[in-house]
Amino acid sequence: MAEQIEVIYACARRQFVHKVELKENDTFQTVIEKSGVLQVFPELELQALQIGSFGKNRKLSDQVTRYDRVEIYRPVTANPRNAVKK
Repeated sequence: MAEQIEVIYACARRQFVHKVELKENDTFQTVIEKSGVLQVFPELELQALQIGSFGKNRKLSDQVTRYDRVEIYRPVTANPRNAVKK
């Protein structure tokens, strides 16, 4: 059975979780492109994405391993220190 990894993105409207079959030498970019997330969320610009795996920042050119999970991060829109309710 082929290895599968998840591509995850969440925004205010909905979540995207999709499994992608991992091929040898796949990069974060190729996995993101194969997942279809860019078609579901056309506002995402591939080259501008902040991505990671289990909270660790990664680059589009990094090779994906079977232990990774591809996470697409949203930009921070509020200062967390100011967002805390008192």
